[in-house]
Amino acid sequence: MKRVSTTILAGLFSAALAAAQMQPVLDTVVTDKQGDGCIDWTNRIIYAKGIGAPNPDQSEAAQRPGALRAAQMIALRNALEALKGIYLNSSTTVENFMVKSDVITSKVSGFVRGFEQKGKEKYMSDGSVELVMAIPLDGVGGIGDMLLGASIGEKPSVTIFEGAKSKKAMVFTGLIIDCRGLNVKPALAPKILDESGKEVYGSAYVSRDWAIKYGIVGYAKDVKAAAKLDRVGKTPGQIKALKAQGDNATDVVISDTDAADVRSAAQNLKFLSECRVILVVD
Repeated sequence: MKRVSTTILAGLFSAALAAAQMQPVLDTVVTDKQGDGCIDWTNRIIYAKGIGAPNPDQSEAAQRPGALRAAQMIALRNALEALKGIYLNSSTTVENFMVKSDVITSKVSGFVRGFEQKGKEKYMSDGSVELVMAIPLDGVGGIGDMLLGASIGEKPSVTIFEGAKSKKAMVFTGLIIDCRGLNVKPALAPKILDESGKEVYGSAYVSRDWAIKYGIVGYAKDVKAAAKLDRVGKTPGQIKALKAQGDNATDVVISDTDAADVRSAAQNLKFLSECRVILVVD
């Protein structure tokens, strides 16, 4: 699964954030503004801005380095706050989950503090410093690993489809679900359900290595652009969602007919185990 260069995106978001414009830079990028932070769900990166002011009580030589350190600390704090606002699943935010475990809180906070700024800092005429931090959601030992690790096995726990299947086997290399107009919210661990509420896809269907490296689902804003991504392969299935589900509106309901098509071939368990699913959202 290839991604847009994080260096290029960091530069784009740095410019946007420096101008205090927390808006999507690219039409195909799914973003979620959280306070002074922004989650790029398409490339799965948290961006956060920090502005540090010089301390007039310090010597002139020490003011600029001091302002830089202050900006870095504020950016990391903003990144952590943005992270806490992310939906983990249909009923829980990352902050809710962290509250339940001091160990997780310590690990996540330490992980965030370990990151450095992206791009060059900007020096203001008053001596203030502005910069941007970029923190990936995925990767071994990263955010997703810490928050989802216990809920995902090395291999999928679901090894056979349950529920109605279509008579004609349809084999896909991936799945694109058009959720536009349904106000579906991005999350770290969403589920795909049929009309009766039976799970078609979720954490039980994935392999740990794939989920930690790439996330359980990908997000895009355009169906045609999503179909060109390596994540879903050459012949992905494309279906339209019926509605969002759950308190946080992160789960997606598809028709029983579409669910049956996904379940029609045992081979489809492979692309699900490799997290080759993209939700197209507004």
